[in-house]
Amino acid sequence: MESEYRPCVLAVVTNRDGLVLVGERTEPPGSWQFPQGGIDSGESPETALRREIQEEIGVAEFIVLGRSVAAIRYDFPSDISGPLTKKFKGQDQIWFHIRLPAGHEPSLDRATDKEFRALAWVTVSEALKRVVPFKQQAYRQGLSALGLLGT
Repeated sequence: MESEYRPCVLAVVTNRDGLVLVGERTEPPGSWQFPQGGIDSGESPETALRREIQEEIGVAEFIVLGRSVAAIRYDFPSDISGPLTKKFKGQDQIWFHIRLPAGHEPSLDRATDKEFRALAWVTVSEALKRVVPFKQQAYRQGLSALGLLGT
């Protein structure tokens, strides 16, 4: 039986200054999030992460610094609709903390899925301010699980 929750991966990309990478979704404008995406059938979370990072921010190489032990779950609000909300109640995300090696900068020109219209390096608190309200609690849980949210 298929789960009510879509299995996903999410990447918190940090740089050497302690900033995190957020992307503004193409639709709807003003909606920011960390790079994320579904785990395809037969795919491991690590394989899905590699594919999503390539598709969304155009980077093929990265270093995994940490991973959440359990998936972080959130529900889609009832007032949004789309292909995912017709199929799933929400998402179960495995969170990864990654860093890009020197010389490997994110680029929307190299991204293949065009999910983001803009990328920005921001503080963790700024990332939490930018994310849509229905993901706020999941973001706090995920950042805490990775040791990136101050107590």
